[in-house]
Formats: sequence, structure tokens, C-alpha cells
Amino acid sequence: MNTYITFTKKRIIATLAIFICVGLVCCELYAAANKTPNAKTNADRLIFIKRLGYTITQESLTAKTVTIPEVFYDVYKNYNTLQQKGGYDLSDYKGCTVTLYTYKINTPKGYKGECAINIIVYNDRIIGGDISSAALDGFMLPLKAENEKTKN
Repeated sequence: MNTYITFTKKRIIATLAIFICVGLVCCELYAAANKTPNAKTNADRLIFIKRLGYTITQESLTAKTVTIPEVFYDVYKNYNTLQQKGGYDLSDYKGCTVTLYTYKINTPKGYKGECAINIIVYNDRIIGGDISSAALDGFMLPLKAENEKTKN
């Protein structure tokens, strides 16, 4: 008993469309995984900070594990808006456990007070963070190159 598969134009087009869609999805996933900087080692994170134009005054003050909330309420919505200004989006990581690395850095031009950079890392990739001062009149800025900063 022989079984034959007949190929019609519709089947060929549908098959090609499926392969194209799968290929595009794979490309998007690969691009998304590789657009965030590598942060596997302390050296990787220090290189990232230097590329942003900041000078480190004290290496890795803290490294702590935190969980990004499943639901973003006002505070986290505002924080994610800050992330988006820097080209990141934490909404893709809701419920994920991440590592938050904090380093002391020189204060950006135009600002005052002791300053730190916080880097959020998931699966050895930088997915967000901020530059901030905990002073009473402190500030919080997105992760951008220092010369791209504007006061909020």
C-alpha cells in the first residue's frame, strides 16, 4: 500500500509561511537574548559601567537576590518607566528572581551627593538598573551613558 502526499500551491505556501514564522520567532528570541549586555562576572559589570562613562569608587558594595513582583503597583510602575527610558523593560521579568549589584560611582555632572549604580542581572545578562543618590534631595536616573543624562 503506497501513501502519496500531494502538494498543492496552498499547502506549499502554508508550509513556507510556517517555516518563515518559526525562523522569525527564533531570530527575535536570539536578538532579545543578545541585546542585553553580558554580566556573568564582576569584570563584565565593571566594563559595562565604564562604557556608560562612570568611574567606580568602590567595587561591588552589595550583591543581593530579589524577586521582581508579578504585579506592578505604582512604585514598580514608576520604576519600570525609568527602566524604559534607559532602554530596558522589567515587565518581561515579572516573577523572576534576579541579582541586584550595587557599586559606588562618582556623582554625575550636575548632581550632588554620594552616588551608586544599581545593576539588575538575570541569567548573566543586564536587564535594568539605575544611577541614584539616597540623599534627602537625591535623584534616580536610568542606565544611560553619562553624556545622555538629563535632569528629571
